[in-house]
Amino acid sequence: MEFTVINSDVGRFSRDDDYHNDSDASSTRKFKDVGCLDLSCSNILHIANLCLISSTNLTSLKLPVNRIDKICNLDAYTNLVELDLSHNHIKQIENLQGLVKLRRLTLNHNPLTNVQNLDTQRNCLEMLDIGYCKIADYKFTLYLRKFTNLISLIVEGNPCQTEPIYSERTLILSIVQSLLVYNNKTVTVEERKEAFDTHSQLIAMLEKNDKKWKRMSVDEQLRLERMAGRKDAFLDGIPEGEDVDFNVNVFRNTTVEQVLMENSRYGIHNVYRGYADNFRRLITEITKAAETSRGIRARLVDEFHCDLRQLIDGGVDESRKCVSEFAEYKKRVEFNLSAGSGEGVSPSTNADAGCGRFGERTRVTWLTLMGHEDQLSRKITKMIGELRDLLEKQIVEFKQLVNNRFCMLQRQQNIFLQFILEYAVSSVQSDDINNRISRVSQLTNDISQCMESQASQVERAELYITKSASKWLDDVFDKLNSEEFQRNRRKISEIASFIRSQNETLKRSQS
Repeated sequence: MEFTVINSDVGRFSRDDDYHNDSDASSTRKFKDVGCLDLSCSNILHIANLCLISSTNLTSLKLPVNRIDKICNLDAYTNLVELDLSHNHIKQIENLQGLVKLRRLTLNHNPLTNVQNLDTQRNCLEMLDIGYCKIADYKFTLYLRKFTNLISLIVEGNPCQTEPIYSERTLILSIVQSLLVYNNKTVTVEERKEAFDTHSQLIAMLEKNDKKWKRMSVDEQLRLERMAGRKDAFLDGIPEGEDVDFNVNVFRNTTVEQVLMENSRYGIHNVYRGYADNFRRLITEITKAAETSRGIRARLVDEFHCDLRQLIDGGVDESRKCVSEFAEYKKRVEFNLSAGSGEGVSPSTNADAGCGRFGERTRVTWLTLMGHEDQLSRKITKMIGELRDLLEKQIVEFKQLVNNRFCMLQRQQNIFLQFILEYAVSSVQSDDINNRISRVSQLTNDISQCMESQASQVERAELYITKSASKWLDDVFDKLNSEEFQRNRRKISEIASFIRSQNETLKRSQS
């Protein structure tokens, strides 16, 4: 793994001219003046350090077969005509707003699921290759329909392909009518006319419903966002709408409805409204507390990830500096070995001494890199522990507030129902003592069942919120600890691979 970022060393191996034979000063000048840069198979992780290249002169940038997972840092290259990012790990098309002259975009063999964020290229893009990605439907064709200069499109190898292939081809040609080449096969005039005639009704329907679909998509997105927000606030276990007040079952109780109906002139409704307002207020306080807690938790987690990213970047810079120093040392050793062979010194003696020094420096580099990684891992583990302490405190405070408000709610409901029962019992009139006792018993049972039902409902809601909060906390730190473990294992593996490759170089030089 010699290269993980774009730098001048990578650039020296990306030219087909006599670049390698120039002096360093001339090489740097020519590297800045390069118009076409091919960095394929360079093990690049991030698109960075492109400041080495003139943004005015670069028209073609090829970065296939690397490990890039995000498109970024290309805004300055407004003259870029061709961009090749095939065979990488890119999941989303993004950050291409500055490429106003882009004509050819190659993104095949990436885990893309949609075609988007290319509005800037609507009038200039001529070729798009999204073959062998993970696009599962043809909705992207409605987006590409507006690209008036798109003449070549490659989508083969995606899950959205249908059988027979010919029917898929006619469908695409009928929607994206500017195409002259589809899946590397020329589109004939007869084929285009047949596709349009076959799917003319479909095209008319798509044009008619395009705005409707967009509106429905926006509404659905808002609904999903609201549901996700309630889930993050642990409120998805509480019904939305009027039932959220937890009073519906109380006020729909047979005894309560009868008392309210028969005593409309005696202030009972004023009592009802007072208790109803209290119920709503308590549930509103729980909802606001849940939303506030969600905001605080999200802020703490975001700040943690920001600090974590800075810490990891700092660790990467330290390791990169160490590797760069080792690379410079390696060059000096190789130069000394080649220079010493002509000074009357025994070649084997010179080689043995040089290899001995190189082996020792390799061991020191390995220890240094492992030391950097150990320190970084310890710092990350400490950060995770500190974040857990903060979130646990926040969750505990939230649970205490929820418990307090639900207890108050249940107590207020019981007081109201007891008031209704007493009023209903005092209003029972009958000359037959048995009928009176039976009626009082019926009212008591009805109110008791309502109390039990409300207590069960409140208890379930409180239990769901508290359990969801605890589960969220456990899931967050299970994920963080797992990610750190994977990062640490991956880094150790990279260090081991690097040292192994250097030892193999040493063995080859000794032989």
